[in-house]
Amino acid sequence: MAQVIRTEPKQKHNPEQYLVSSLVQAPSDELEHLIDDKLQENVALERVDQPDTLTNGSERDEEGEFDANDEEKLANSDTLASADEGDTSIPDTERGDVVAFDNDDDDPVNTSSNQSPDDEDYNPIDNAAHSDSFRDDLKKQIEVLDITREERYLANYIIDCLDESGYLRRPLIELVDDLEMTQHYETTVEDLEAVLVEIVQQELEPSGIGARDLRECLLLQLEARKATPSTLLAYDIVSQKFDDLSKKRYDRIEQDLNISTHAELVDALRVIRHLNPKPGDMQPSTAKTDELKIQQIRPDFIVRNEDGQLVVTLNDGHVPQVRISADYEKLYDELQKSIEGKNEATGEGSAVARNKEAIANDRDGVKFLRENIQSGRAFIEALEQRRNTLMDVMQTIVDIQRAYFFTGLTETLKPMTLQDVADRCHYDISTISRVSNSKYVDTEFGIVLVKNLFTNAVAESNQSAVIEALKHIIDEEDKHHPLTDEALAQELGKQGYPIARRTVVKYRESLGYPVARLRKEA
Repeated sequence: MAQVIRTEPKQKHNPEQYLVSSLVQAPSDELEHLIDDKLQENVALERVDQPDTLTNGSERDEEGEFDANDEEKLANSDTLASADEGDTSIPDTERGDVVAFDNDDDDPVNTSSNQSPDDEDYNPIDNAAHSDSFRDDLKKQIEVLDITREERYLANYIIDCLDESGYLRRPLIELVDDLEMTQHYETTVEDLEAVLVEIVQQELEPSGIGARDLRECLLLQLEARKATPSTLLAYDIVSQKFDDLSKKRYDRIEQDLNISTHAELVDALRVIRHLNPKPGDMQPSTAKTDELKIQQIRPDFIVRNEDGQLVVTLNDGHVPQVRISADYEKLYDELQKSIEGKNEATGEGSAVARNKEAIANDRDGVKFLRENIQSGRAFIEALEQRRNTLMDVMQTIVDIQRAYFFTGLTETLKPMTLQDVADRCHYDISTISRVSNSKYVDTEFGIVLVKNLFTNAVAESNQSAVIEALKHIIDEEDKHHPLTDEALAQELGKQGYPIARRTVVKYRESLGYPVARLRKEA
């Protein structure tokens, strides 16, 4: 990569800090599993039985969960063609139907929703939410890869540019220009190509994601399959004879690739037939991460407008509460007293030996209980700290984005970065990231991923405002000594618009201003 990150020495954290960090990062559903595991692991902890309660009147299903998709209303991708799995051969007269390609379109499969807008239960929000689920799943896979920050940023940007079928239809040069114009981020086509091929296409599942066309999509899936004679032949057909394949010229394929028997071709076509031309339509359960296997979303926060006041609630009524078992605390005290009593006892011979053995056993028991009780108390304190941290961070976000929580309009979102929130609530920026990355908030306008409330302060500072500022600087410059593009970039930086020189060039040209030497007046 062109950009290089210099890593700073990492600050050491104690086990308690690691525990709090892991709990803060965990969404509420995952927190339940962590607590259940801790209850199994620590004998001194016990669950506090509580009556079920509803939180702030939010709609729930019978399980107490918010249902983002009441029924499976999503389109299922068709296969390339349908055929009986048991067929071992297909007559020459029928081979034209083996693989149904449309030569006029890279995407031969028609994918239609099971519902139409006229259906009584049709909910466009449900379908829209699922259409992004494959991107969310891909980004979760990106998070666990050992790659640089720049590679992760570019990979996530590419994922956002994929169409609903999982293809990258736009030329990379357009993405490079968009990154410069909208994000003020400079990269090259070569760097973007490397991230696309080496990370998005090679590391992410399902195979075929990030392909530029159908041919590349099928080749990526064949590369990921186990090498068998049928798979290798299928790869040769797609890579070398794709045009003949799409036009169903199977005789020419047999001749040009020197396929010795008809059965070999049939087996290869069967492999191709079962590839997926729309990897973006696959359910997330086929990918490396399985967090999205369920279609229900349980938000971590609830924000409601109560008489003009935005009230933030932590939606943790379903999360089990734990405490130190009174029985084990009592046992701990009794063992300590037993040791003290035996230490005071005197005697001779075998009685002394038995007494020492009993004391040793009691001491082992005391040590075991003490460690579990201490660990349990630390866990309870960490849970409380998690609750306080989440509430502090979410309250700060709501305070900054008040207009959005009152209106639900995305255009009312203010520029807000992780650092902005960290500065206000006095937590480390990594803590803000942990809170925002995997948490949802239930608003009066729907359930929203918390990280979607953040905007890049530079990119969101309104492109028109940057252009207007540039226009003003050029209009007011000394015409005998006009500013170079580099100098214009420096002036914009002083006004709070730190953009690259190349971006200045694009903005200047869009305004119709020539270069500095042509603006110079005698």
